[in-house]
Amino acid sequence: MATDDSDSDSANGSQTTSESGVSSPSSGSGLTSILATALALLRGRPLLFVPFAVAGALGAASTAVRLASPYPVGLAPFPEGGLVRLSLPFIPQIEPTVEMGPAILTGMKPRFLVAFVGWQVAISAATAVAFAGCLWLAAADTDGIMPPLDRVAWLVAYVVVIDSVLFGVLFLSGQWASTGVGLALVALLVLAPFLVWLFVAPALIVLDGKRPIAAAIESLDYAVASPGAILVMLVGLGYVGYALTGVSRLASSPTVGAALATVVSATVAGTAHAVAVAALYQVGS
Repeated sequence: MATDDSDSDSANGSQTTSESGVSSPSSGSGLTSILATALALLRGRPLLFVPFAVAGALGAASTAVRLASPYPVGLAPFPEGGLVRLSLPFIPQIEPTVEMGPAILTGMKPRFLVAFVGWQVAISAATAVAFAGCLWLAAADTDGIMPPLDRVAWLVAYVVVIDSVLFGVLFLSGQWASTGVGLALVALLVLAPFLVWLFVAPALIVLDGKRPIAAAIESLDYAVASPGAILVMLVGLGYVGYALTGVSRLASSPTVGAALATVVSATVAGTAHAVAVAALYQVGS
């Protein structure tokens, strides 16, 4: 931050404030202020729902293809997956009804494995593009409906890498389950702090133009300032996304129900997730 060299005391005070803002975002970044900002964004900008509505439609098509494919996948909409379910989303899920166990990779032939990995990367990339579009629309001082392509590309790369790491953790947790180390314990001890730390990183990549490593480092400042608020939002977003899949019960067939649940859940929970990130970014800044 620029300071006035003619006034040493004023300069020192200004510098102290600036450094505090960098190392620890605004102390007013409480859950109430974040939610109020998010609600104001949603009320004032209905176009925010468009990116994840499109992504949800893509997710519905992908879900239908998965069900018809030879891959061992199933459907677990609310409440079939349990009335209470812990889910901590790194990014919004655009296939929220699909259930794939870590054991899906066991014994898979190479060509099927390559196709499966490519499929997962495509879904992660589509989610990242929708995330970028929603963040961009939520910002107050941006032009157009999409951020620069290089920022979108960096977010896609970031999401694909982190998604791969998380899938690896889930795969290992599935192996550990037989020895008594459950997935819930892994989620609480490993994933929760990791996801809280990275919560604001997508906004820093898309809105500030930072590279993923720099964004992750700065996102830690937001996590340290508002760890409880971020954790509550993650748990809430995960459960809302899962609960909304219950609309599948309104459909006449499982396939139609899965498509309906996917669109509704991805649109609402996905938009809410992106707007929550944008709100914390704005409040914390």
